[in-house]
Amino acid sequence: MSGAADSIGTFAGATGVGALCLLGIFLLLDGRAPTLFPTFEQYASTATWGIVAAIPVLAIAYVVGLVLITASCVAVRGSFGPTLLDEAADTARVSYVSAKESVLAQEYLRIKQERDVLGGAALALVVLAAGALSETANLSHLRSVIILAAVGTLIAALALFYSAGMKSRQAHVFASVSSQTKQQSP
Repeated sequence: MSGAADSIGTFAGATGVGALCLLGIFLLLDGRAPTLFPTFEQYASTATWGIVAAIPVLAIAYVVGLVLITASCVAVRGSFGPTLLDEAADTARVSYVSAKESVLAQEYLRIKQERDVLGGAALALVVLAAGALSETANLSHLRSVIILAAVGTLIAALALFYSAGMKSRQAHVFASVSSQTKQQSP
């Protein structure tokens, strides 16, 4: 994967995670103060607001996504391993892979990036489920549907967190194989 494509993927993953979390926060706030957002909606309908607000919201989503990804990495390492020290050693091992085996290094980096996005998305889905539950006061006629959707979202968050843990283990195995490949080279 080229550097530019890798950067775009990193940005898109963190921004997507952050956008999910911001939606959850929006729902939380709307559920607690239903009269707060009609004012914003009035301004948001103008073209000027769309231009002025789009870039800052995108930047905030990216930063929130990075924070969630960082927090999820700590949680995934604590739950599934490897430790931060082992992960640093894995990265060092993969960095010694020759250009001939560079596919292995690229796969290692791709797997780690997927782990990060999966873990961050798991945390964002928890916030989204909490936001949805806070909307039950505003949408009491949809209470059972909202609760069912929130439970489904929490189950999806658990599945994503577990998948992130499996990706973490998979990356560790790839790094271990890279050191064996190096030893086998003539």
